[in-house]
Amino acid sequence: MRRKSFSRRLSWRIIGIVSIILVVMLVVVGVVSSRIIAEEALRASQHILHGTISEIERPLGEVEIVTRTVAAHAVQYTTGKKPSDEAIQTLMLRTVEQSQLIDACSVIIPGKESNKTYYCFSDKDGKIHNGILDTNRPERKWIDAMVAGLSKSEKPVWSDPHRQMGHPDSRAITFYYPILHEGHLVTIVTADLSIEWMEQKVESLRPYKNSMTSILCSGGGVIGIKDTALLEQIRKSFAEDKELAALGEELKSGKDSLKRRLGKGREVSFVVYGPLHNGWMLSIVCQYRDVLARSTQMQANLFIIGFLGLIILFVLCRIIIYRLVRPITQLSQSTLKMAKGDFSAQLPEIKSQDEMKSLRDSFVYMQNSIADYIEELKTTTAANERMESELGVARNIQLGMLRTDFPPQLYALLNPAKEVGGDLYDFVYKDNYLYFAIGDVSGKGVPASLMMAITRAALRFVSNLNLPMDETMARVNSSVYDINSNNMFVTLFVGRIDLKTGHMEFCNAGHNPILILPPDGKPYFLKAKPNLAVGLFEDFPYQSESVDLCAGTRIVAYTDGVNEAERADKSLFGNERLLQWAGTMEGSMSEQQVVESLYGAVKTFSDGNPQNDDITIMSVRL
Repeated sequence: MRRKSFSRRLSWRIIGIVSIILVVMLVVVGVVSSRIIAEEALRASQHILHGTISEIERPLGEVEIVTRTVAAHAVQYTTGKKPSDEAIQTLMLRTVEQSQLIDACSVIIPGKESNKTYYCFSDKDGKIHNGILDTNRPERKWIDAMVAGLSKSEKPVWSDPHRQMGHPDSRAITFYYPILHEGHLVTIVTADLSIEWMEQKVESLRPYKNSMTSILCSGGGVIGIKDTALLEQIRKSFAEDKELAALGEELKSGKDSLKRRLGKGREVSFVVYGPLHNGWMLSIVCQYRDVLARSTQMQANLFIIGFLGLIILFVLCRIIIYRLVRPITQLSQSTLKMAKGDFSAQLPEIKSQDEMKSLRDSFVYMQNSIADYIEELKTTTAANERMESELGVARNIQLGMLRTDFPPQLYALLNPAKEVGGDLYDFVYKDNYLYFAIGDVSGKGVPASLMMAITRAALRFVSNLNLPMDETMARVNSSVYDINSNNMFVTLFVGRIDLKTGHMEFCNAGHNPILILPPDGKPYFLKAKPNLAVGLFEDFPYQSESVDLCAGTRIVAYTDGVNEAERADKSLFGNERLLQWAGTMEGSMSEQQVVESLYGAVKTFSDGNPQNDDITIMSVRL
């Protein structure tokens, strides 16, 4: 399986973290910048709106002042019984000639049957027309309607855009100034003002490409939108859309206000509007997509720059991390070679005085330590192998010292816990007498095996002297004591059986009591006088004893490796289990079967737990 590069994984993780941070930053910058730009656009639109209102109101105010001045002079002639037509016409002519804003002027005197109208206007060629409006002229219809509308009003008003007198191709607005005398309308003074300059002003007032600016007149007319189809569509939308209808009512209310959002989806807009002094309403509609276009472009540029930056960062991370990690890779390769046994593998040179240098020095130290350890291990292994070989030879020699030419009446087994052990057994068959002995040297291993060899040699020598058992034990004790410089001792049981009579003389020097299995009756442990183990005191007075056994009796002697065998839970085989086992033995069994049965019972009880002491078992049958 191909391993993933650490430098690549680290680079990708760095890029991932930086990407997350960058995305979060772009989102935050986008949201904050969009909000700031939108708020700035609203404030800028408001400033533009109020500035434009001031620019539009200035000419309208001048026209109103001139009209009021004309009305103040005209009232002197119209409230008398005999108005002077020449004076009124002269006044109007001077007004049109001297005013740069007023294109036409008229004075209307309402009558019971008809309205007498004086007019004065300048045509497109600059020629001044002055006179009294004929009753057959079509303008009389709207003059009569206007007089009817103003008969009950005391306030001057501005009209919606209409065709200008003398200029049928252009539109104008008219300021109507009513004059009342004793509660009755006696005169109406009007002044016409071309709205071409106003339309240009409104049309040029576009903060953004798709912005729409217009003036809503009191009568429902609109200045700033020349496209009649678009105007009709807007009016239809205001009639059908609840949100636009509410906006229309706000526009008609004449209050200065700000509406932040309007519409849905990509058509979301904000509207700012403010009133003119004559009741008209100037409004600016801006789409948010136009307002946020610069912010969107800025975010796109930031994204492109960030993406390119990530690519550059990834390349730089790969290069830098690769250079930083390369010594680790080389160390890993060298370590792999060392793991395969090449402890002379070359380690990379690292010049930087940092953790990498310390790591390399640690590997060098480990390499030298392992090499030294291997040499020591080889030496130790060779020594151990030599010792094991020597111990194997010693084991063979020790086991070779034990007799294996068992007579039919006897069988013995010795299994040391280590290569060599301290248990022993021996027997001599001579003149219908069977001499036998079993012993256990304190400790285990080589010292115990040497003590066992000395003890066994002493037994072999003394047994040929045909001495009483107490004397035999005393001489063996003297021999062991002479060479016992390490305060070791040997528990020993020796016995001599007359195979004809069943009489057994024995001496027990601190050994486990032997087990007697009579042909009829329960097994029991043979009681013996207390004697010290051999090797402790030079002149200890050992006491022997004797017992008569019937034919068919079986004697089982053993060392403490049997009754003290333990398993994992630290429980011991014990004397009770030994008696229970003895109760299962049949008289037809051979001595070898008896010995192997007891050994098997001990191993089964241990249940795989390591043997903690030498095991020796001997079975003798009369």
